[in-house]
Amino acid sequence: MVNSEEFACIILAGGRGKRMASAGRHKACFPIAGRPAILRAMDAYAAAGLKRFVVVVGQMAEQVMDTVASEHPETMFVFQPIPRGTGHAVCVAAEALAAQGYTGPTVVVMGDKIIQPHIIMQLLEEYRRSRADAVVTVLPRAADSTAGRVVADRLGRFAGIVEKSDIDEHLRTGRRIRLGNRLLDAARLEQEAPSVNASLYCVRLDRLREALRRLSGDNSQGELYLTDAMGLIAQSHPVQTMPVEDPADLMAFNTPAELVAVEQALLARQKPPRVSPVLAKPAARLLKPARRWLELIEAQPRAWRSFLREVYGDDAALQRRRQRAFVSVLKGFARHYGPDRPVLVVRAPGRINLMGRHIDHRGGMVNVMAISCEALLAAAPREDDLVRLRNAREDHPPRQFTLAQLLRGYSWSDWMDVIQSQAAQAVLQAAPGDWSHYARAPLLRLQHECPQARLRGMDCFVSGDVPMGSGLSSSSALVVAFAQAAVRLNGLHVSSTDFIDLCGEGEWFVGSRGGSADHAAICRAQAGRVARIGFFPFGLQGQVSFPSDLSLVVAYSGQRALKSDSARDAFNQRVACYELAQMHLRKHWPPAASAEHLRDLTPDRLNLGVDELYRALSRLPERATRPQLRTMFPDQQAALERIFSTHRHRGGYDLRGVAMFGLSEIVRAQQYGRLLSRGELAGLGRYMHASHDGDRVSLRRGGQVRAWRTRLDEKVLGQLAAQQADLAQQCGRYACSTEAVDALVDLSSQVEGVIGAQLAGAGLGGSMMVLVRREAVDRLMHHLRKDFYEPRGLDFGARIMTPVAGAGILAP
Repeated sequence: MVNSEEFACIILAGGRGKRMASAGRHKACFPIAGRPAILRAMDAYAAAGLKRFVVVVGQMAEQVMDTVASEHPETMFVFQPIPRGTGHAVCVAAEALAAQGYTGPTVVVMGDKIIQPHIIMQLLEEYRRSRADAVVTVLPRAADSTAGRVVADRLGRFAGIVEKSDIDEHLRTGRRIRLGNRLLDAARLEQEAPSVNASLYCVRLDRLREALRRLSGDNSQGELYLTDAMGLIAQSHPVQTMPVEDPADLMAFNTPAELVAVEQALLARQKPPRVSPVLAKPAARLLKPARRWLELIEAQPRAWRSFLREVYGDDAALQRRRQRAFVSVLKGFARHYGPDRPVLVVRAPGRINLMGRHIDHRGGMVNVMAISCEALLAAAPREDDLVRLRNAREDHPPRQFTLAQLLRGYSWSDWMDVIQSQAAQAVLQAAPGDWSHYARAPLLRLQHECPQARLRGMDCFVSGDVPMGSGLSSSSALVVAFAQAAVRLNGLHVSSTDFIDLCGEGEWFVGSRGGSADHAAICRAQAGRVARIGFFPFGLQGQVSFPSDLSLVVAYSGQRALKSDSARDAFNQRVACYELAQMHLRKHWPPAASAEHLRDLTPDRLNLGVDELYRALSRLPERATRPQLRTMFPDQQAALERIFSTHRHRGGYDLRGVAMFGLSEIVRAQQYGRLLSRGELAGLGRYMHASHDGDRVSLRRGGQVRAWRTRLDEKVLGQLAAQQADLAQQCGRYACSTEAVDALVDLSSQVEGVIGAQLAGAGLGGSMMVLVRREAVDRLMHHLRKDFYEPRGLDFGARIMTPVAGAGILAP
């Protein structure tokens, strides 16, 4: 076997890649399945044993250097000041190697290659076995290939490579192509060349340098071609070709479409697709004319009554209310699209998270239940890709779009590139906060995940009673409903776990960067129970019965909680604080060095005393500006800019306060199910109050309202460490409540029979929740009406929420 450590590796990353149409990202830095292309390629080279890397940089050099050096600090970089072609780029690198006294064999490859490690090892072995001065990898020629054509002499030996652009020019002019001492007919060459250049070489360095000095720019592009150097070597020295039978083993990209194809091939090797088409038509048993659905529901057969009990429990009033809602949505559909259109009916409830706020995307657990208000969707399939939307709400105007229009301009392989693209921003800016975005989001995400099948359109009528902006996930309920309809009407196969992830990722299109806890609750809930759901990996970790002697009251603050505009920036800024805190701890606290998620930093997971965690948190800055953060992390500028790009600048970042909240909430959420199942109501109350204090912004005492800010200076953290204080009782500083929500919490907490009260949802408006003994519900409602709603001139906005079953499609 060849010793791969004897080889150097030259990687060409000087050109920017104009056909990728990106002004801010170098071609080699485009992510493929979440990892920059050049790092993914270097993974393969290192796996094959190569250790000595020389990277040629030119345009956007700093970005390439930062990307590579973050994981390969031993790399040598050489600068190509003027882009004179691949031959000139290799010459710059070859002379740098020679100046260091290196004379051995050298692998030369483009920075956009995605290569399997066994191909590199095969190349090195072929170089050793053949004793050739150069080995050139070749691929079977595809019909649309733009790669250089490989030419053989009359004995079948490698003679050279002719670039496609030169063939095209000679076809236009009728002139013949000169290759060494031969004149070739361009049309015959284009017709007969069986192989194309794969742009991966292994060559003796002295032979390479000699050939590079002889290059001429006499070609269609006026550049110095590396491919010409291979032909010059072949004139007097042996050059061996090495066929690569599977094109997926050695891929490259020049355009966004080719990048998508590369990622698809790579992901196909790694895991099955999350979405795949399996049916030509939707399941017929779920489709019935709207007229027929109404007849079935209004007749109330035994199966329908059983369905209502299974989904909504034994509350007869609730069952009647939900029956009226089903009738209403079907009549609305029939009115707009006709009573004889076959239609399926989808329900997706709102949700409430009893404990585990703001932490699902940090690996924390949530304790969630679906609630007795929901979105209903009646959807009929279409043969084209038009999506038509109607809503029972008069303030939600009709909308329509085609999937072709939706996809126009979206060509990157990475989902984050899609949602950050100018095309996506143009859609959102044209109608800020529009309800139809919650249909576009899941359809675009499903289409992006399943590019091999073009999704069909649908005619939709939507109704629902999840209050908008209340923190009860009205938007997530819409996303789940539209996603369920699209999956079923297009005959897609998606596992339940992947469906939840795709819904969460789809909602990023609207702008917020949350996790998938809301969608998991909406999909996985059971009637009368609280679902305990974990993340990374996603999994249902148990169901706990909601105590029969307790009620959950949700009270609306009068302020809508939006997921757009300034609120979106605030939410994403808090998420940024999490990420920045983890970066800081990984760098300055050895136990955190390998932590992937914030939940990995809890004392139990680290097997450390809680005092050590408090001391580590004291190292975090309480407030850090963007310039300060750039100074703190000089070697992670690309990561910082990615984090900053999710939100507009809002001043400093509270790394310490947000990290403290997240870690304490993770512990509370983990222990909440045990307290609930054992009926330890005092503990539940303490947890709810500590959790809300982490979001609190004001405190009302004696009719006076003052600002709230938890002290977390070094002295306080030192005292917590000395006392080994219970982490679950700490609150931190997430600060996403409002004065009105805080007032509701404080008023509720003073009512006899209330167990605990806290913010519901993400915050910045919306609702709060109260866990209360059943016999005290009327007393609580009276105080809320008298002390909050009437003095503020607001409609009464408190209601009891019953835990119901998760989302589903109505089946006869």
